[in-house]
Formats: sequence, structure tokens, C-alpha cells
Amino acid sequence: MKHSNAAFRLSRISFAVTAAVISSTAFIAPVQAEQEESVEVIEVRGIRASTEKSLNTKRFADGVVDSITAEDIGKLPDVTIADSLQRVPGIQIRRSAGEGSTINVRGMPQVTTLLNGEQFLSAGSLTTVQPDFTDIPSSLVGAMDVMKSPTPTTLAGGVSGTVDLKTRKPFDLEEGFSGAALIEASRGSYSKETDPKTMIAAGYNAERFAVLATLTKDEVNLANYTYGSTNHGWGYAPQEAAGCWYCPDGDINGDGDTNDAEFTYVGYGMVNRFTERDRTGGSLSFQAQLNDNFELSADVFYTKMDDADRQRGLMADNAWGGHWDWQEQHDATERGKTADGYNLYTAQDITLHAPRVVAHSESHTNERESTNYNFELTYKGDGNFSGKMRLITADAERMHTENVAQGYMTSGLAHNLRRNEGNGPIAVNPGGYGPGTVPVRLNYQGDHPVLLPPSELQGEVFGSNINRYSVVSTYSENNFNEDASLDIFRLDGEYIFEDMGPLTKMSFGARLGNRDVTREQYVLLAPFSNPVGEGSVDVMWKDQGLAAFDTDGSGGVPSASDGDLTMGYDTPYTFDKLPDGWVQQVSDFGPVNGGSYYFIDPRQLDDPFAFQDQLYPGNKKGGVPGSTYEVEEETQTLYWRGDFSSDLYTANVGFQYIKTDLEILQNVVGDSICVGCPGSVAADGGDINTNKSFNDFLPSLNLAVNLSDDLIFRSAWGKTMTRLDLGAIAGGLQVSRSRAGDDLAAREGISPDLLIATNASMQGNPELEPWRASNVDLALEWYFSPSALVSLGVFKIKLDSFIETSTWKMPLADADGVVRREVNVTGQVNGQGGTIEGAEFTYQQAFDFLPGFWSGFGAAFNYTYSDSESGRVDFYGDALPLEDNSKESGNAVLWYEKDGFQFRLAANHRSKRLAQVTTTGGMGDTAIWTEPTTYLDVSASYDVTDYLTVYMSGSNLTEEYESNYAQWKDNRISQNVYERRLTLGVRGRW
Repeated sequence: MKHSNAAFRLSRISFAVTAAVISSTAFIAPVQAEQEESVEVIEVRGIRASTEKSLNTKRFADGVVDSITAEDIGKLPDVTIADSLQRVPGIQIRRSAGEGSTINVRGMPQVTTLLNGEQFLSAGSLTTVQPDFTDIPSSLVGAMDVMKSPTPTTLAGGVSGTVDLKTRKPFDLEEGFSGAALIEASRGSYSKETDPKTMIAAGYNAERFAVLATLTKDEVNLANYTYGSTNHGWGYAPQEAAGCWYCPDGDINGDGDTNDAEFTYVGYGMVNRFTERDRTGGSLSFQAQLNDNFELSADVFYTKMDDADRQRGLMADNAWGGHWDWQEQHDATERGKTADGYNLYTAQDITLHAPRVVAHSESHTNERESTNYNFELTYKGDGNFSGKMRLITADAERMHTENVAQGYMTSGLAHNLRRNEGNGPIAVNPGGYGPGTVPVRLNYQGDHPVLLPPSELQGEVFGSNINRYSVVSTYSENNFNEDASLDIFRLDGEYIFEDMGPLTKMSFGARLGNRDVTREQYVLLAPFSNPVGEGSVDVMWKDQGLAAFDTDGSGGVPSASDGDLTMGYDTPYTFDKLPDGWVQQVSDFGPVNGGSYYFIDPRQLDDPFAFQDQLYPGNKKGGVPGSTYEVEEETQTLYWRGDFSSDLYTANVGFQYIKTDLEILQNVVGDSICVGCPGSVAADGGDINTNKSFNDFLPSLNLAVNLSDDLIFRSAWGKTMTRLDLGAIAGGLQVSRSRAGDDLAAREGISPDLLIATNASMQGNPELEPWRASNVDLALEWYFSPSALVSLGVFKIKLDSFIETSTWKMPLADADGVVRREVNVTGQVNGQGGTIEGAEFTYQQAFDFLPGFWSGFGAAFNYTYSDSESGRVDFYGDALPLEDNSKESGNAVLWYEKDGFQFRLAANHRSKRLAQVTTTGGMGDTAIWTEPTTYLDVSASYDVTDYLTVYMSGSNLTEEYESNYAQWKDNRISQNVYERRLTLGVRGRW
């Protein structure tokens, strides 16, 4: 991969020089005498105060805006930023290990997130405009504005909305020294770990200069469990005697005919999953009133998170191909005809005749770090003109690893996986269950799906017999390193008119931005002995039964006589022979009693090189050119805005013009560089350099009419766009291959060990156009007290340009280079567009008009209806909404604040949502839905003194879980269970 240099780049040195020049020039200017009038800053705290401040922001906003304000330094009302944002009307969140991670506004994730009004880098999502909110410690943020209508002065980038994260400014502090600190401990209902968090913020305001520093650190261990299908993309409806490569022969359901198909997945599991996160965040802000005309600001915003997602799961699968008659349905429901005319059946009580059952261990680790610098010089003269120059530079990096170890509980004979070192074939796990398939019961009919192996695999008979487990397969894939940089230079100006009638102000500006993202993806390859020649061959899937050579062309069962020999090492790694501390017995599967089994401790997998080298020495990186790329995005922006006002109304109208230039460096995927590897693990066949440009003209209009002193009517219209996900335009074609198996081998005359193309993923499409839309808002807002609001709004988003995931057929070669069939290829394309229409209702009020005790209560309620069309259809051809959009969502909050005591109970509800659309073999497009959820949170605190507060909080009090079903509500396929979290803490301020 060649490296390309952007035309516009601001280095750290240039920033330092610029800042020094600005500072020295400004300080040379005469410093004026102390201002005749000083403004006293009164900082208000508490639920009522933060509510009033948020309502004030909304009331006087220049568009359709909702706001959240922290009650005090370092105190947002929820655990994460996303958890707080879900309280805003129209916002829905996605969770990562139970914590809020990403958001939708009005059903769409195409949301820009800004930091103090400008773009920034978040290490968890370097290619997108929305960060991973788990990266950002909530203690660093003082307020959040959700802007649902565009304005010319707000940086464009969100189709449905823009979130502006605001940090506290030093000049907002009380004069002199002040600060805050907290220490807290949290604990999960399943994890049983006590997790600490600390935060300290200290500032000094000397009136003409001020500084504020905040440092926060927390550790968290989150338990969550997964049951059922572990990969929704690998669903099939095998058809009886259909002759296709994945179809079984004969009558699979025993009804005497061969015109049926049964919906199934390639594998099912019962997974114990723990996520460990170590977050560090810091911010440093400086402000100086250089003289009466100039103010200098400088900010540093730093985040670092190291995390590990560790999984231990009992997995039953059909050995990834060739065994599609593996399920026996006990309560089959007929669903209609497939496109090929077969009667389709689904079931919620199934016996899986599994050729393979494994104790699966997996570790995903991340090291994420980002630093954002901001410098501002503001001019406010005596005249009508004011302006600002802003310089931003940032860099971020992320290192990600994935490492897997599969301990076989089966012998391997049921799917013909044998070892042969020249003395004849033997089972890869001689002590395992076999030689036949394992009857595993899978039942979805209770509250939680249950995967129940036979008694032979449980307890003292097998589960507690450590020497019957063997490490048959290990691999490390999807590892990557990402680096990104961001440089921005921006000039803003404002002119106030005094005698131009309704025209009161004109704003204008120009901006240059450059973002660069580089990604290198790799797998780990180990040298295996060559059974038919000298030297060694490189292998990614280190499999004790891997037979890569069919020396006599028979394609039969490996044996010493026919020459099919196994690569690798002489002795299987049974669990009893592994190093001390590697193996642990686990019976924790959350609310499901799933038995007790041995697993390799996934902590041993955190370092892929160290683990893989213990078993198979000499690992090295193998490139994945299809997921290795470099993209540079350069934007040039001009904007103009005019503000108009009278006693009756306020309005703003204007435009943004954005020119975007992209330089995309992709790799050609060359020949495979290892034996038995997927086609994506290949040589770099050279560079594909694509230069692309597009322009966007985005006009907007916002109008607020004062119908009375307390009643405001708003209307807004504007064009919006979202910048492209740089990863979605830069990757290459990745081909997935799996072992052919006996059935297909017999039909096509190939070796059962041949890795055949099964599907492919188009990682990047340089021809994608951004999301573009036209937005309309109408709202009526009644502020009937300083802390009360009733509002009703309607909105419509018409998507002109739409990016969706689609699947099409493409002829692709098997591992031997021969093209034998067409397979499904999935990738992103521009769709025909869609619409979102809906309404939002909000009510909130402090009941301070009530007498005595009751005056401390307050309540808030909001409801959003968001109906969408995506242009996609399901199995029956019925129209589908946008993915991840709940048609209905809402929040209800009851709070109390009086005499130093505060209490808040909050409920968040989402109706069902479309999780994804998969193309299921044999039945076409299938809608995967997530059932409705309601999360309940609580918090309480007591002010011991004016400077010391004790508090507690609880999230997900009811241990809500998310269940998924395929196409039909009574066809559940998987479930994610999250834990309840309780927190106790002490906060002080001075």
C-alpha cells in the first residue's frame, strides 16, 4: 500500500508556532483596565436546575433542538453519554455489553457528533461520523445538544440530526479556585465484580484568564450472555432432494414426501460473555481575555480505553456445510412456499443431530486512544463585526485482535475429521463423543432459549472429565491496526445590523478539513510440516485434522495407503496436557442452567501471538489486502446565514456549500499465501487508486413564531447529508470458503476437504454516494413555567440517496482456482431511497406549585412515532422499514428533589425493530427482528453538606434482555441477556 500525502495538513509544530504567534501578538497589545462591570456567575445544580437550563436552551435555540445539562461537574444523569441521550425524544440507542454505545435520531444512525461545535476523532469509530460512546467518559461532558433541524452554521454531516457534546469552559467557573471529585464503586448482578471509578476536576478563574482540568478513570466488568443462533447471516432452508450443494438427500422430516424445506442455522450456542473495560479520560481548557477585543482559548481532549471481550460457549454446529439434514423439528409450523415451491417449516423445539460440539473460547481485545487539540482566537470589537479563527488537530489509533480456541467434545469422526501422520487415520479427539452425531436439544419455548446436550456430555460422565476435551482448532483472524488524523482550519465572521429592518445579523465562514484513515488487517499464520514434501506450509486455521494434500486424487478418507496425510504436530492437545492455569470449569450461563464444562480461559487468548506460539511456534502476520486500505477525505466548506427577527418571530436562512475530495487506495487481492485459508488471506496484488469528488449545496430555513409569551410555533426545512463511512468505500472483495463435505464431494467429484466458495463480502465500494435527504419539521412548544414544557412536533425525512446492504450472485472460484458455482455476495450499494415520517410529544414539569413535601416532585414523559420505508422486502414481499428503527419509542421519568435529597426513576421503551435483512439460502430475504424492550433505571443522592454528596444508582433494574426472531414472531432465534448494575459513590466539591 502506497502512502499519499494530503495537500492540506496541519502538524503539531505548526499549531504550536501559530499559537505562540497569536499569543505573543495579542499580549503585546495594550491590556485595558479592569472592566467597569463584572458579571457574577451563579452555578445552579440539581435535577430541577439542570431541567430548567435544558429547557432554556431549547426555548431560545435557532432550530429544533433538545438539550441535556449535567447537574454538576462530572455528573451526567446516566452511566454513559448514550444512556443519557436515550432520554431525548426521538433518540434510540444500541448497547454494547449492556452499555449505550451508538444512537439513532428518528430511526437513523446517520448522525454527526461534534465536540464543542466541531468534528473530532473517537478511536472506537475512526471511519464514521458517529463515535462509539463507550470510548468517551461521561464525566468529561457538561451538556449535550441534539439538533434535529439543520442550520447553516452547524457543521453538516447528519441526515437526521447532529449531537454536540459540550465540555465546561473555565470562564464559567466561580471566581477563584473550585473543583469537584468523586469516587464510586459499581457491581453487576451476574459479573459479581466490584468496579471502581474516580474523577477529579480542578479550575481557577482569575477573571481575565482561567484554566480547568479534568481527569477520570474507571474500570468495569460487564456480564452478558447469548443463546441460540450465534450468526444470523448463516441461515439456510435446505430443501429435500433439491440437488443444490447445501441440500440433503431424501425425506428430512419423515412425512413421506420430498417437497419440504426446514429453516435452520449453521450453528447454535450457549455463551458466557464478559467484557472488561478500562477507561481513562482527561481534558484541559485554558481561556484568556487578552484585551477588550481578543480572547484566546485552548483545549485538549484525551480518551483512552483498553477492553477485552471474552467468550466461553458450548457450541453445536453442522460442521459448516454438508450436514443440512441435521435438525429434527418437534413442533414444526408450516410457513408457506419458498420461491422454488417447497413447503417451508420452522420450529421452536428441535433436536440437533450435531456432527460437532465444541467448548469454544474467544477473546477480542482493543487498545483505543485519541487526542484532540483545539485553538481559538475570538475577536469582539467595539463595532458590529466579530469573528473567530479556529485550528483543530487530532490523532487516534486503535489496535484490535481476535483469537479463538476450540476444544472438541466430539471425536471428529461424525464429519470425517481425522488425523494421519502416516500410520493410518485416527480421530482428531480419540477420547471425544462419537463416532456418530450428538443429539442436542434446542428449545425456545421458555423465557430463555436452552441448549441441552445429552447426559453423556454433562457432569461426571463427560463434562467433568478433562482429558476427553482436545484443542483441535485454533486461529486468530480479523486483527487490525487503524490510525487516523484530523486537521481543520476555520474562519467565522458575524456582522450585526442596526438599521436593516428585520435583518439583524449576518454570519459567514469558510472551513478546510482533512481526515486520513489507514487500516492494516492481518491474520496469524504458523508453519505446519509438509506431509508430502520438504519444508513447511503456512496455515491460518490450525486444525489437528487438516489434510491439505490429496496425493492420489481419490478425495477419500485420509489413510496411510492412499497418501492423504495430515499436516501439523504429532500429539493432540488434550485439555489435561495444557499448561497450568489454561483450563477452567464453567457452569455460569446466566439465567439458564446449562450444565458444567471445561473451557480454555479466554484471558490466555488476549495475546494472540503468545497463545498461538505455545501450540504452534513460529506465527507471523499474514496480510488481508481486501481489508487493508488508506483513505483521505478533504473538504472545503463555505456558509452564509442571515438572521431576522421582530416582536412576532425569529428566523434564520442560509446555506452550506461543501466540496468533498476523496483519495482511496485499495489493494488488489492476489493469490492465497497459505494452505486452507480463506481467499481474503492473500498476497497484495497492487494498488487501486481512486480519486472521487462531489459537491453538496445545503440550504436551510428555521422559523420560530411567538404566538404568545409562552407559546412558540416552529417550522424548519433543510437539505442534509452524511459523510461516507470511509471503511465502506475502501475495502476489497473477501471470499469465505468452507470444507466441501461428503455430499457435495460425491455430487461434484471433488475432495471433501476442498475449501469451496460459500459466500463473499464486498468490503468497499468506491462508487458509493453519501446519504442525502430533505427534512421538514413543524412543532408547537408551550413553556408554561420555567421548568415545564408541553410540545408536539411532526417531521418528515425524504431520503434522496440511500446506502443499503444488498446481496447478489457472483461466480467465484474454490480454493483450487476453479469456478464451479455462483454464490451470494453481500455489500453496500446505493438504494432507491426511502422516507421517515413521524411525530414527537414531550411533557415535563416540576410540581413546585404543590404544597410542602409534594412540591419536590417532577415528571417527564416523551413519545416518538417514527414510520419508515427502506425499499427492502421480506420473505413474503412485504415492505420493510429502515434497519434498527423502532416505530415507537418513549421515556417516562419521575423525580424528587427537596432538602438535599434527590431521586429519579426512569423507564425507556422501544418497540420492535428490524435488526437486519439476511439472504437465507433456499428462501431468499429474511427479516430479523428484535422484540420490544423496556429498561428501568434509578438514581438517588443526599447532600450531607453543601460540599459533600452521597449517591447511588441502578441501571437495567429488571435485567431486561433482547430477543430476536426470524420473519415470524413465534420463530425466535437468539437472545442477549444483560445484567443489572448498582453503583454507590461519594462526590465532593469546593
